[in-house]
Amino acid sequence: MSESRTRLSLRVSPGAKSSAVVGRYGERWKIRVTAPAESGRANEALLELLAGALGITRSRLRVVSGTGSRDKIVEVTGIDAEESERQLLASAGEGEANERKRA
Repeated sequence: MSESRTRLSLRVSPGAKSSAVVGRYGERWKIRVTAPAESGRANEALLELLAGALGITRSRLRVVSGTGSRDKIVEVTGIDAEESERQLLASAGEGEANERKRA
């Protein structure tokens, strides 16, 4: 039996005040990371954030398209599309709650 793979379409904003899964941005997920877009630092921060949001290890994620762009595709191994959607929705809700607390 093969391990499930999912591809996530993302719009990433580097250099943000806080890192969070923001929510939907059209067909993509909008993600903010505090790391700057230098030397792959924002991509690494993105993968760390996604690993936490999805409840998986960092090694199960890789950027397959858009390494130098805001629009990226990240492949996730070991989680199906439905579960990744559920986890990201839950994380987006947490991010919104944290933003309201700071306001």
